Amino acid sequence: MFPLKKLALFLTPLGLSWLLLTGWLIVAFCRKRRGLGLPALAWLVLSVGTCTPLASWLLAGLESRFPRVSPSEVAIADAIICLGGGAEPSLSEPSAVGFNSAADRVMTALALLGAERAPVLVVAGGDYRDKTRRYSEADAVVAWIQAAVKPRQELLSLGICADTHDEALKVAALAKQRGWQRLILVTSAAHLPRAHATFAKAGLSTQAVPCDYVSSYHRIGSVRWLHLPGHGSIHGFDVWLHEMLGTLLYRLRGWI
Repeated sequence: MFPLKKLALFLTPLGLSWLLLTGWLIVAFCRKRRGLGLPALAWLVLSVGTCTPLASWLLAGLESRFPRVSPSEVAIADAIICLGGGAEPSLSEPSAVGFNSAADRVMTALALLGAERAPVLVVAGGDYRDKTRRYSEADAVVAWIQAAVKPRQELLSLGICADTHDEALKVAALAKQRGWQRLILVTSAAHLPRAHATFAKAGLSTQAVPCDYVSSYHRIGSVRWLHLPGHGSIHGFDVWLHEMLGTLLYRLRGWI
């Protein structure tokens, strides 16, 4: 019996579009219609992008640039830097913060605090706006940590940051003010190559701690070479393309 969960994939916009396009191409080829080049190419791109591990393979290339490390293996440092992107302020959640798929950044930083790798945790993040106010991701995460975890170590928020480059500049100013020499940099494994280079360009020496692995090559379970179209592949391509374009832009601007 075909699993109902698999069948439900064909009810999503992505799965239904792929199924309809596949069926249309089969019928069209059987009738020997001309002008199928572009539709066939569209089907090929969609199938390769969502039915194969291509996205995971591309992501694995980014995620493998820094070795995985457990909190107890990380050298003692002056501060832990947790980059933003793992949460957002919320007017609906009881805790006033909503965590997303990159929440491992915050969880890994907390694990490092628990392992007493540094006496200070610095939280970075972007801004979220409604019609009347700007909200800081970093402020929301720090408030949540203070209320839910109550660590003994010092917590600092970088406030609203524009991007990774802005985060690096703010940390550099803070490090100069406090005399920090050794920093632990926590962010998603795919984002770490660009982030580490950006912090190095800002004059900071950081020990990289990757987390939030998205590629199936770095997750429990075997890599499926052929599978039904899924949003996970689309997300993987989004992450990979974001980092590729971001790295190019940062190089053009001289930020790395």
